[in-house]
Amino acid sequence: MSESGKYYSDEILGSYDKSFAELEKIEQELENPEISVDKLSELADRSLPLIRSCKSKLLEAQENVDRILKEAEGVNQK
Repeated sequence: MSESGKYYSDEILGSYDKSFAELEKIEQELENPEISVDKLSELADRSLPLIRSCKSKLLEAQENVDRILKEAEGVNQK
């Protein structure tokens, strides 16, 4: 099983909204002032694939926006 598959399904990692929502849940757990070091380590491990997934989706969206703007600019110049 892959490292990311250790905690999350492709459905969660494939969706920005679901990954972000899961990160928000982790953030709430981290706000507990009595969190143990073991739990902190687990939460850090769980957050990494979610962060990677969100970053990938954001970069993909940025590339799409850039492509659309470039295409629109070409249309306007004709």
